Amino acid sequence: MEKKQKWEYKNITEICDIEKAIVGKIYKEGTCYVKLSAVDEFVGQINKPQEINNRFAVMEPIVPVNHKYLYIIICKAFPEFLHKYRTTINLQFETLKQLKVQYHSDREMQEKTVKLISTIDTEINSVKAEIEGIKKIKKWYTGKMFL
Repeated sequence: MEKKQKWEYKNITEICDIEKAIVGKIYKEGTCYVKLSAVDEFVGQINKPQEINNRFAVMEPIVPVNHKYLYIIICKAFPEFLHKYRTTINLQFETLKQLKVQYHSDREMQEKTVKLISTIDTEINSVKAEIEGIKKIKKWYTGKMFL
């Protein structure tokens, strides 16, 4: 029987350094970021070293972690976190340090999670493309009805 790897809740500060983005600073690949003003559920991630606009808070990994996995766990936790901690349209930077994520420390489990989520995302995108194609066909037929 395969041993099931368990996740645990970890504070984001155990996985990442968190700071307000600094103008001119180059952040490393895999760094995630969220808006601090007019905040919504958006979570971004950079896929190469680059600057991040200073209106964002950045979460730069400090432990070995699959970058896509980091993005997935932050995206999963962020909406509930906002619901609980946002008091205005802005997010207080210090509050971000309260973010807790479901974390697998096992790299193999991180890889499996990324692969599974990627497969699901691919299927979702395929269905969305199919829906758009059907909408175009419907529009074409509807246009022909009234000639």
